[in-house]
Amino acid sequence: MRLSIRNTLLLLLFLVLLLAIGMNSIFGHLVARSEVNEVFDAELAVSAKLIKGLLNQTNITAELPAIAAALNETIASTQTDQPELTAYERTRLIQIWRRDGSELLFRSPGAPEYALAPMRKGFYHHEGKGGEWMVYVTDLPATNSWLMVGEYPQGRTEIIDELGQVFGVSGVIALILCTLMALTAIEYGLGPLRELGGMLRRRSLRNLQAVQLERMPKELEPVVGGLNQMFVRLSQGLERERRFVADAAHELRTPLAVLKLQTQHLQQMAGQTLSDELQQLEHSADRATRVVEQLLLLARLDENETAPDCSLQDLAELCRLTLAAMQWRADEAGCVLSFDAPAHLPAVCVNSTMLEIALVNLLENAFRYGPGQPVAVAVSLRGERLQLTVRDHGPGVAEAELGRLTERFYRAGVTSHGGAGLGLSIVGRVMEVQGGYVQVRNHTDGGLDVALCWPVDAPGRPAQPD
Repeated sequence: MRLSIRNTLLLLLFLVLLLAIGMNSIFGHLVARSEVNEVFDAELAVSAKLIKGLLNQTNITAELPAIAAALNETIASTQTDQPELTAYERTRLIQIWRRDGSELLFRSPGAPEYALAPMRKGFYHHEGKGGEWMVYVTDLPATNSWLMVGEYPQGRTEIIDELGQVFGVSGVIALILCTLMALTAIEYGLGPLRELGGMLRRRSLRNLQAVQLERMPKELEPVVGGLNQMFVRLSQGLERERRFVADAAHELRTPLAVLKLQTQHLQQMAGQTLSDELQQLEHSADRATRVVEQLLLLARLDENETAPDCSLQDLAELCRLTLAAMQWRADEAGCVLSFDAPAHLPAVCVNSTMLEIALVNLLENAFRYGPGQPVAVAVSLRGERLQLTVRDHGPGVAEAELGRLTERFYRAGVTSHGGAGLGLSIVGRVMEVQGGYVQVRNHTDGGLDVALCWPVDAPGRPAQPD
């Protein structure tokens, strides 16, 4: 699965932010843990030094019973008067041992009967079956003994855990906020690229103007510059093609007309055999003239950058007028024209001249490929579209070739009927500039069925084929 640039950038930024915020949270937690331990260790050392100062001023052997009794009474009164402080009061553990470790001279309530730590100066962390505590050991030179002051680490552990939770929650919030800000920044940064994509999607072959973006990032300058250069080259190439077609058609019209006149003049002067040959030559000149006229018409249609003037028209009435004008051609081809249209059809926005051009080309195709056969023309309403259908009774077209019939100079492999392969191209172009489309299919009972379709719900909006 390929990710878009937007999703790729967002994913990469999210991973970078996650890594950065995760590392920051872990580092902050470690620093907070170190600082909390330092603060509690300093407080433990201060407490030990205060107790040491007091004990060095007394006769420890004589006063210890009184000190123990006073501590027990203080703790008992605290538990009674302020029970919420009981847990905190019992975090301090005090022991006094003889220097050789032979006798425990004093222990505070809650302290075990064994030594809290080794009998040498410093901080110690004890963890065993009896519990876990931090101990600071110092000596009492006046009494030749060791003072051990310990505390349960629940207090510092709770603070460290709470700080860890704060770092975790703040990291998640920061990740969410940073992701939203990154998404906004990416959307803003990709705005010109999205604008460029929309402009290119809406472009047609008739709109090859230079691309101009409201905000042009430096990275897009070579892309937009290359596109504009390509549009210039494409526009110049199309213009050369149009000029060539128009110039060639104009240059050919006069010699073809002269050739036809000369052929007719020679027919009047020659014998029967030569007259037949000259008549065939005249037919060839007529065919070449039709090709030139069609090329001229395509050139004019291609030159129209804007849609032709359209107005609401009665499609059925326009068809009747065109069929009446083409009756002589139907008689010449031995075809019978029929027309069918229901009453009260909605008006459709069309250019009447272009409609006549399209219908004449369809009728000429029908006469050429189905001589002597009936040609049926019908107008009908199909849902939200109005449809003009021309059906001949000729041989039809292979299904694989139906989609190519509107290509220029494509004749579906049939060359014996004299067409140039431009009729349906003209019809397709006429419908394109009017916002309609062409459907070509073989009729179930034989022959080719060509339908011209226009939307009737929103005039001017391009119709979409089924």
